[in-house]
Amino acid sequence: MAIGSSETITLDSNMATTTISSVGSGKEITSLGDVSNYERKVALTLVAGEGVSFNYGMQIGEGGLDMKNNSIINGNVYVNGDITGENNPKITGTAIATGTIDNMTIGQSGVGNAYAPTVNNSTVSGNLYCQTGSGNNKVCDTSQADPESLDFSISDAQIQSWKDDALLGGTQTGNINLSGGDALTIGPKKIVGNLNLSNNGTSLTISGILWVTGNISLSNDSQIKLSSSYGGGSEVIIAEGTISSANGGSFNGSGTTGSYLMMLTTSTAAGAIDIQNNAGTAILVAPYGKINFSNNAGAKEAIAKSIFMQNDSTLTYESGLINVNFTSGPSGGWNIKSWKETE
Repeated sequence: MAIGSSETITLDSNMATTTISSVGSGKEITSLGDVSNYERKVALTLVAGEGVSFNYGMQIGEGGLDMKNNSIINGNVYVNGDITGENNPKITGTAIATGTIDNMTIGQSGVGNAYAPTVNNSTVSGNLYCQTGSGNNKVCDTSQADPESLDFSISDAQIQSWKDDALLGGTQTGNINLSGGDALTIGPKKIVGNLNLSNNGTSLTISGILWVTGNISLSNDSQIKLSSSYGGGSEVIIAEGTISSANGGSFNGSGTTGSYLMMLTTSTAAGAIDIQNNAGTAILVAPYGKINFSNNAGAKEAIAKSIFMQNDSTLTYESGLINVNFTSGPSGGWNIKSWKETE
């Protein structure tokens, strides 16, 4: 049932009126009750329900993490497989792997541990927890059990729920091609086709969740961004094909701190997501495929079956990602922040 910004309920000669207003990314509900000319006013403040939690800068499946040519992860990493490096790769936080860690620099200024059954040829700033290892800057501390595989924070059920929410806005058939400074606002919507943005000044503003059955590509300083109405909230775009960004193409939140745009693909391709530049305030997710970062590429968070980083690419984790509030799906509810009687 749709609820307006103001509602009135009358029973016999008694009346209650509620008013709903936006306060930042939350809501304030005030209710004024009148019973026999005796009035009482109550105010309730709501905040968006906590959504998906991202506790690591990168979380990677059995395909593992491969880092080359001065690539950097500013944050912690959890891998259900191997972490391998070549030509000065670095993880500034803690690195956890269920397989082998090889040829990596981990941590900085005495902080940042390594956990793996086997660690070789690596420099660890904090503690080195492993059962076997060689060529490291310190010996293995064998006191800790080997890491176990960790499930992704986004389930198939969650993805399906987001798709269902996109369908609430209807289905549009055919490719969407924007270029030459075109601007479009869309969502929620299912798009049966591809989504392509190119050329400087071209933008797509998201007003609701999108489900794209084809590929998504950005190039030449084009951008996909959330409407400013999201405030500190975040949103999801789901693709069944590949997602790519090159030459300044970016994915951005609303502009408010704590707002992110998640780009998620269910593709199983070796190039499920291909990022060749800084992707903006993006969360990149490819649970069944591979994410490739190159040429100074960057993002805020990445989850994938496997990830490859090269050529000065950088991922910088933000603490606000611990609880990202999405407007769609199970995380889109509201929690009571405060309740008080007012005048």
